[in-house]
Amino acid sequence: MGGSGVDLRMKLLKEAADQQLIKPFRTHGWSATVGSENSSGEYLIVEVTKSGVTRRVGLLYSSATDNCHYKALDATVDHIFTNGALYQIDSFAYGITKPVAPVGEFFPVLVAWNKKLAPVLEKPLPPTGPHTVRIITAENPLTGIWSRLDQFASVTLAEKLVARRATERAVELTPEAIKSKAAGLAFTIRNASDYFRDTPFESLNKRILSLYYGALALASAEMMASPVGPTDLDEVEGITKQGHGLYTVPSATGDFGGLSLGVLATGFFPRWVSFLGHDTSQYPRAKAKTSSDLETQPHGTVITMRDLLAAIPELGDLFLEVYTTPPSWVTPVCQLQENKGGPGFGQNQQTGSTYIHLVDQSGRIQEESINSAGWPLAEITSIAGTGSGRSFRARVDHPGRAFWFEALMLHRSPFKEGPTLIMPVFGDVSEHRIISVVTLYALSILVRYMPSSWRRIEGGDWDEHLALVKNAVGVFERLLPEQFLESIINERINAKQPGGF
Repeated sequence: MGGSGVDLRMKLLKEAADQQLIKPFRTHGWSATVGSENSSGEYLIVEVTKSGVTRRVGLLYSSATDNCHYKALDATVDHIFTNGALYQIDSFAYGITKPVAPVGEFFPVLVAWNKKLAPVLEKPLPPTGPHTVRIITAENPLTGIWSRLDQFASVTLAEKLVARRATERAVELTPEAIKSKAAGLAFTIRNASDYFRDTPFESLNKRILSLYYGALALASAEMMASPVGPTDLDEVEGITKQGHGLYTVPSATGDFGGLSLGVLATGFFPRWVSFLGHDTSQYPRAKAKTSSDLETQPHGTVITMRDLLAAIPELGDLFLEVYTTPPSWVTPVCQLQENKGGPGFGQNQQTGSTYIHLVDQSGRIQEESINSAGWPLAEITSIAGTGSGRSFRARVDHPGRAFWFEALMLHRSPFKEGPTLIMPVFGDVSEHRIISVVTLYALSILVRYMPSSWRRIEGGDWDEHLALVKNAVGVFERLLPEQFLESIINERINAKQPGGF
């Protein structure tokens, strides 16, 4: 028969069960209730159900509980927890088969049960990024970035960079190979610098053309700086002789957003994205000539201008004003309360999984799009967002990686408060700089070969796209040099103004 002390302890036990078991279970999609209570043994049983699977856990007020109660729980529950540290557990919990642990170790059990219902997806994780961070402080961060790029217009400094990169990758390069790669790197950097230098003062037409060819030069420099990239400029020239590796097909309905972009198996673009680790085996060898031909192209080798612009997070509300279609990016946010069953840093090295929210501020993205993005996510569930937006809750599996963000190809930008996740545009291609180069290619085709269409954008019946295009060009002008600098020197860049964070 219980007394006031027992009643108090059972009250505390119910509060602990609610906070440390029931709420986490419910957050993770389980229905959870206290199934039964035992005052004499000072324990209770929580019963949970999800996807037709029912499990039970027992929660003891103290591990120093008579063995008969352990045996009663052993016959009833799947796991036994104690509300506090274990004390001489072998003296009390003997002769049972169910595991016993402090309730603070509940979260890994919850994750394991979740994984049985939604197994880990066998999806390749992106390569780990550079660990070294180079901080660039300047009144104009872009000027500081170009100062670092322009250094490698010096063959001497380019040789040092090529040799360092080879040492880091444990790739043996002969002195002659280092010299030839360095000469190519220095030339491509000078070429890119010439294209980028005057773009802020040029007309929009010239800015587009200069940025496109400047970006191609930086992509060449990116490959030349790598120990496993081309050996000299002749090899790069051989690639470019095969063409850009891209083509355009006008929209069947005659609208700007419907302009289609296709990739080819030969030319600069497929060689570049293959160098970056992407699969180009499905890229076709022949162009589509008409909009009806596009339907016969392999999946993931054609995209529209509208969908390219949708994959540029920096366009934000400008895109939403022009188009009614969804954007192709979300903002990942780690939810501390959903990891480790309570406050913490949200990093679960023990479980190899972390729960995050994917925030869609537009409220237009469907769950099917998240599922088909190819990210290493499981348990994707749509949840209520704020305002007109919506969010998706998901489990990131990152075995072998300490942090969840190491399993995702995050895009970081000074134009956004936090990192974003961009959905793939061609096959598995989602890098911001690749999307930028393809968009610049499409715009350059309009400027050079479709003047009647371009005039409609600059001041005709397509003028609603003008602000969108101008803003995109400004983003490329700022971000492409930084992104290519990171890849060329294999370091993370943090460019900021004096006194900034």
